This record gives sequence, C-alpha cells and structure tokens, in this order.
Amino acid sequence: MLHRHPNYYPGFRCLGGACPDTCCRDWDIVLDEETLSDYQHAPASLAQRLQESLTTDEEGDTCFRLDRRGFCTMLTPDGLCAIQKEWGESHLCDHCAAYPRFIEEYGNLTEASLAISCPEVARLLLESPAFQVEEVDDGHPDQPFPDIPPQLLAGLETTRQAVLDGMEEPQYTLWERLQGVLYLADTLQDSIDSEDYPAMAQAVLSIRPLSSTGNGKEFAQTLCRFFSSLEPLRPTWPQRLSQCFQLLEGLTEAEYQNLCRRFEGQFPQWQRHLTNVAEYLLFRHWHKTVNDDQLYGRAAFVSCSTILLYHLFLTQWAEREALSQAEEIALCCAFSREVEHMEENLNLAMDTCSALSPDTIHFPQC
Repeated sequence: MLHRHPNYYPGFRCLGGACPDTCCRDWDIVLDEETLSDYQHAPASLAQRLQESLTTDEEGDTCFRLDRRGFCTMLTPDGLCAIQKEWGESHLCDHCAAYPRFIEEYGNLTEASLAISCPEVARLLLESPAFQVEEVDDGHPDQPFPDIPPQLLAGLETTRQAVLDGMEEPQYTLWERLQGVLYLADTLQDSIDSEDYPAMAQAVLSIRPLSSTGNGKEFAQTLCRFFSSLEPLRPTWPQRLSQCFQLLEGLTEAEYQNLCRRFEGQFPQWQRHLTNVAEYLLFRHWHKTVNDDQLYGRAAFVSCSTILLYHLFLTQWAEREALSQAEEIALCCAFSREVEHMEENLNLAMDTCSALSPDTIHFPQC
C-alpha cells in the first residue's frame, strides 16, 4: 500500500492554548457510541461537567453543547480541552483526536493531509518553499476498492502529478498555470464522461499566456457575492467578503490594475503562498473524482478559490499597504472553515464552479 502526505505534514504540532484561534468552536461534534461508553467511566472531577456538556441535535445524535459564543463547553479558560487536560488525549472522540488531520483511502492508496482551517497548518503551508508530496510503500499488496474503476484512479494519478509538476513551472505565472489546469480538466472530463479512461493518460497539460480578456475585478466581485451567499459558520466571513466587494466596487479599472501592481510589487511572496494553497486544494480534491466523476468542477473550484483568496489578500493589504502573516493565515483559515468544512457549501461551490467554462473564469491580469 502506498502512503502519501505533503512534505510539511510531519512537522505539525498542535499549539494548544497558544493557538490564535481554537478548533473547539462552532463545530457540531457528533459522538460515537464507543466514546459515549468511555465517558461513563470519566473521573469524578470531570464526570459532571461531561454530562452537562452533552446535548442532542436535530437528528437525534449526541454531541457537545456549544455556549452562546459558539465555544465548546468543555473548553477551559486557558484554551485547552478539559477532557485531554484532566483525563488524557486517548479519551478524545475520534473527530477531536484526528483534527486537523484527514485521511483519504482508495484501497491500495492512502493519502493524509492537514486542513488549513487550522492556523498552524496554514502557517506551515504558507511558509513551505514548495508544495511537495512524500510517499512510502509499506509493501502490502492491497487492491483498489472494487467500486473504483482502476483505470480512472490511474488516470487521476497520472494527471494530478502532471498538474502538480506544472504548478511549479517558474516561467509561467500562477494564473497561467491554473488556466492550463482548467483546460486540461475540461478535456479530461470528456474522457471521464465517456468512460474512456485510457485517453486520460494521453492528455497533456499545456500552459500558455492568459487567453481570458474579461474583467478580473468584476469576476472577483461575482465570487464575493457567491461565497457570501453560502451559509456562514461565523459572521466575520461574509463581512470580510462584503468589505472586499465594496473596495473593488469603488475602484475604476485603472485604479484596480494599479492596486494589483503595487500589491504584487510590494508583497512578492503572494505568488508562492497562493501557489501552495492551490496545490493543497488540488492534492486534497482531485482524486475525490472517484466518488462522482466530477473532475472539471473541482479544477474550477480550485481556480475560483485561489482568485478569491488573491482578492482577499489584495484588499486586506490595501487597507494600510501591508499584509501580516497572521492576516494571511486568518483568511486561509476562514476560507477552509467556511467552505471546505461545510459539506453543503462545498458541494454548492463545486456545482456552481462546474458551470463556468474555462473561458468565463477571469484571472487577474495586472
């Protein structure tokens, strides 16, 4: 069996109470029966608090209760979980113990990654000199899951590697690389729809100067409107999107182009950082095509998400012509938390982006 993870994966360590945010907030954490049984044997100092912190959701599942601010009632004032602090990590439920790690299994292939909704993960990703995938073969000859067409998975394997390699081509801009990914995914979708999986291996990633001549500012505003229409987890997310929209709305095309040039000139690391984010998204979502055959929608989602984050970075920078690492991290975390972790939002974003042809996705051209 092959095991894969990004190069920064082994370096992750939870910051605990020093984290600038907390994962013990806003989530509805459903508890499994094994965990609930374990909680029946909690130490006396914790037992009453545990029982008072459990509630039943609309589906009848038992989960942790959130206070009026959205924080888990098991969270202590020092930013730590009372269960882990007083009883030990082994007594955390599966969801809490795993986060921000997540595992995708394809029978003979297991891929682990880290969600950038976690500030420390976002920092590791942004600071990485390049997004690279590390692989280990444990020697066990596990077979692919029987409901996954082997040739489809093989095609996704080949093409995703080509895409990740292409995203590191230094002679092209980030936007030219993503445009190449879009056109490749559009071609691959035809092969997937016709179940001509061998043809996937013949498709070539072609990167060339941007062909889009549309208005990048207006497209960014469209993205702000769409993502702000999704169900928010925290009110600060649609507020930030609204601020981005309004700042762009007040700019002429010439002023917008000038702002982009000044931002890119004074914050040159933007391209490395957003390339890493785009590759993280491609690594995380590309192979999930085995679940629904929808590859193009995923590539379009990655492109639109990267364009959105660029404009969030841009407008945050414009407020004082500076963008701190903490602000970058907060924007990446908010996007991941509000879109990637909200299943309905993610599905709607994928579906909406899949309706956009490569020629109607307008990248910034400054």
